[in-house]
Amino acid sequence: MNIAQARLRMLGRATLVVLDILVALLLLGTAALIWLERGWVKPQGRNAQDAFQHGTIGTELMPLPLAVVLGDLGDPKNPNDPLIKDFQPAGVDAGDWIDQFGFTRGKPDVNDGSPVGFVVSNYRPQSGSPSPVPFVGFACALCHSSEIRDSNRRTVGLVFGPGSVSLNLFSWIDAFQAALLQRETPAPGTTADPADPPPYRITTTLIAEKYQQKTGHSLGLLQKAMVELWLRGIRKRIDEGLPRFDDPYGDGRSLDPDLVPTGPTRTQPFRTLIRNAFDRPGNDMPVYTKIATVFSEDLKTWSQFDGAIRDLYARSSLAAYVAGATVDNMALPEIVNNIRKASDYTATLRPPRFADLFPANAPTDAARLARGKEVYQKYCNGCHGDRDAATGNWINGPNNNEVVPLSEIKTDPARVMFRHYSELGDKLFSLFPEKHPFHFPRDEIKPLPGQENNLAIRGYVNSPMDGIALRAPYLHNASVLTLAELINLKKRRDVFYRGHNRYDPVDVGFASPEAPDKDTYFKFDTSVVGNSNKGHDYPWAYDDPNRNVDDLTALLDYLKTL
Repeated sequence: MNIAQARLRMLGRATLVVLDILVALLLLGTAALIWLERGWVKPQGRNAQDAFQHGTIGTELMPLPLAVVLGDLGDPKNPNDPLIKDFQPAGVDAGDWIDQFGFTRGKPDVNDGSPVGFVVSNYRPQSGSPSPVPFVGFACALCHSSEIRDSNRRTVGLVFGPGSVSLNLFSWIDAFQAALLQRETPAPGTTADPADPPPYRITTTLIAEKYQQKTGHSLGLLQKAMVELWLRGIRKRIDEGLPRFDDPYGDGRSLDPDLVPTGPTRTQPFRTLIRNAFDRPGNDMPVYTKIATVFSEDLKTWSQFDGAIRDLYARSSLAAYVAGATVDNMALPEIVNNIRKASDYTATLRPPRFADLFPANAPTDAARLARGKEVYQKYCNGCHGDRDAATGNWINGPNNNEVVPLSEIKTDPARVMFRHYSELGDKLFSLFPEKHPFHFPRDEIKPLPGQENNLAIRGYVNSPMDGIALRAPYLHNASVLTLAELINLKKRRDVFYRGHNRYDPVDVGFASPEAPDKDTYFKFDTSVVGNSNKGHDYPWAYDDPNRNVDDLTALLDYLKTL
């Protein structure tokens, strides 16, 4: 063997030793990571109420340090800073992002002062894998709780169960995504090179600095690494979606109803379903749905506004999916428990009574109440049920939980006539595999097989109306502000303004100013597709010559007692 061959053999052996060492180090590192991960997540077995208010349902969105400093990322001396305008689109004098997007302010000592319904866990978004840095997601209470304010803007109470009167979640999501994509401004006299764009404004370094300034706590190396990994991942996901979904609206534009037409108290759940389950854009769907009230779910045989889902856990699991949970993380035991327990909470959750919230406006005229009950029994009880005077329990009517066809109810059709509606039953049934905790039988969701293209049976379900005073605004698309308008005692408004509307205990619902203001900024135009306030003309249409104002006045009084 010559010298060259000997050297090659020695080099080969040395290389193998180095590789062995690297593999051993990799295995040790993997074992150490697995050992560390075991301590990152500490599952909590919550009771029903706690799961509803504070339990993660798989919707983790952003690292907690970012949530804590979300309103502190821009230049406070420059109100035109795009990051300031993203999170304070109505201007710096209109409050912080919690106020402007209609979140309910939480307690300072709970979840670092995050809004009501924000939850903290150590699950990573989408995968549910353990994380060294806490992530913020949503509990059911984010959407299904409401801070009721009277005409003096005094808070009457925080009520769990109603859809939030003020939350403008879709506008906030646009603003949040736009902020993540915001880049540094090129130096004066220069333009950005598309092939080599400026760096992003929101960085791990910026988040860590602002977090330390605000809390006095610094982020460790693993936490910074996770924040960086999250930033890269979410930006990649947003960027990949831009050709299909277009750019999110930021820079102060997300509250514009012409650009983001969902508005407060409403969602676009089917847009999310079409995008995630069908892999289609869903951009041409004016399907606006009021955030549902979740009182007394045990009284409902079929739920959703179109009566499409029967099983309570199926309803809640699909709601979690629409809100950002995934099939994968919804199989984690803690998340499964939270969704089921929160569902159980809504099954027996009963609404507060109108007289308890607004005692000064509680009806007292016994004769008029008796007449109102007669009118209610004649025109309303059959479809919605009534409260038993002796026990206080709700008794469903004979037509409760039946779907009233569009040809009869005549309310806005977009919710049940959008593209892909006929395919929803099969698609959602196949969403969860057979062994998944939220797999449900095919007959628990409509359209049922054979009924997919039967347009004549599409419509809206008759639901129980206990706590009707807290179910405002009315109709499935939130197009009627008060009960006085719903029963046609008063003419329904064609245009009104939404935001954090003050409660109207006289007409029962929400008040609207004649022009937008700081609290009520969103112009709701009922002539816009998907916003119609027509239909459900019971007992009489407003222009019906048989319309009896005295009977309607009595009916309104009786409705306050339900």
